[in-house]
Amino acid sequence: MRLVELPSRRAEAWKYSDLARAMDEDVQFALSRDRADPEVTSAGGGVIGALATQMGGVEDVFVAGDEALVRVDRPTYANLDPHLLNVTLAPGARLTRIVIQREAEDGVVLDAAHVRVAQGAHFQQFTLAEGAKLARLETHVTLEGEGAEAHLNGVYLVAGERHADLTSTIVHKAPGGTTRQLTKGVALKGGRSVFQGKIVVEPGAQKSDARQYHHGLLLQEGAEIFAKPELMIHADDVACAHGNTAGGLDETAMFYMRSRGVPEAQARAMLIEAFLVGALPTGLPEEIKAELVGLIGAWLGRVR
Repeated sequence: MRLVELPSRRAEAWKYSDLARAMDEDVQFALSRDRADPEVTSAGGGVIGALATQMGGVEDVFVAGDEALVRVDRPTYANLDPHLLNVTLAPGARLTRIVIQREAEDGVVLDAAHVRVAQGAHFQQFTLAEGAKLARLETHVTLEGEGAEAHLNGVYLVAGERHADLTSTIVHKAPGGTTRQLTKGVALKGGRSVFQGKIVVEPGAQKSDARQYHHGLLLQEGAEIFAKPELMIHADDVACAHGNTAGGLDETAMFYMRSRGVPEAQARAMLIEAFLVGALPTGLPEEIKAELVGLIGAWLGRVR
């Protein structure tokens, strides 16, 4: 068995997530399970696709026009179960994708989606990640047609040696495209989160409107949040902005709630939940929204 160029922290795209170290034993077990001589040849951003191709975890989807909603549950397996999703949205099509990553903490989770958005089409995604030994959830979106839209929101919840990496690239290739990206998260002692978001506006993509924001809460000593928002703008008639914050809970808000008789643990949970729920996209079906709010509340109940 040969493993070639699994990325380590020396690779810029994986600088906060040492995949080679985390996957060493897991990859050898998973790839040798059914194949005498597997080979992984891609590195960097393409390694998830290479592993998924080796292990039969590739899915191709074409969305023709009607609005569709897809809910994906990515439980954490003890070893390795990589997935690659290739999506093509036809002109005017609409797709909402919900990704939920949770459960056992001792596995490696790799999930990548490559999405092509045609003229006037709309792609919306929400990701909820609780992390694992290493969880890397990638989204690569190309706005190929005029007036195409991408809305990417996410929430990470990490504690107790769990690692969650939300990495995305959105490329504006045509005029009049719109991107909205909002990621929020919470890290407790031992938890590590990574947000890497890149928006690229190519020379022909005039009138693009792109906004990207990340906000994290560090709630205990020993928690880690790594954030790397990026804008690469090669056009001169655009409206683009990005922002990044990381800190603790608002002590003024805590004092207000405690002064009205709310116990400290409950006040903390209420403030954190309100902060995180703000990242939920608008227009979700009520049952999906209620499930996501319930998962956030359940996590807070387990760790407080």
